[in-house]
Amino acid sequence: MKKLRITAIFMCLLWIIHLTGCGFAGTTYKDYVQAVLDASYHNEYDAYHEMTICTIPEASDLFRNESNALSERMRTYYGVKSDMISQDTIQLYDKLAVEILKKTKYTVRDVLKTGEAYQVTLIISPIDFWEKSEPEIKAYYENEFTRKYEQAPTQQKADLLEEVYAKQVYNILNQCMKNLDYLTPVEYDFTIGTGEYAVTGQIWKEIDSLLLNY
Repeated sequence: MKKLRITAIFMCLLWIIHLTGCGFAGTTYKDYVQAVLDASYHNEYDAYHEMTICTIPEASDLFRNESNALSERMRTYYGVKSDMISQDTIQLYDKLAVEILKKTKYTVRDVLKTGEAYQVTLIISPIDFWEKSEPEIKAYYENEFTRKYEQAPTQQKADLLEEVYAKQVYNILNQCMKNLDYLTPVEYDFTIGTGEYAVTGQIWKEIDSLLLNY
């Protein structure tokens, strides 16, 4: 899913590269970086759509791919067996991912011309979501779920508990989302080239990791 999001960004950047040859200004670069982040994390894609050749569905895919990836990561990280639970429960995780992403906090502080490139500085406030949720889920798993699972009279009955586990994990995560706070802001720098778009997949991965505090 992450690969799809990055590919969509690269496709839409062709128009930005074209504008570079026409004297694309540093202030416009700053607006563009803000638009990419807003489209990817806050589902606000009007500015991104206006600044690129992307269609509205393509622009909205940035957020959809990001939220799907986060939903999957939550389920995987906490051992939720997606193939053994209902689609309704999976959709709860999908909606939760949307709410978490909309709470991410970032500021494009500077976009400065340096030779043939632009140096971008972001101020990112990582979320404390994982720090809040992990101890509670660990306690639930060790003190309640494991006992019920081991006492299940048959494997079929034990398998049915996976849905119970998934819903309880969701309840904990949802409460942590509602009480979400931020850790100490960090500064993150990366470079945009003028003749060739130089933001790599690794950079987007690092931005993700900082914002969501993976």
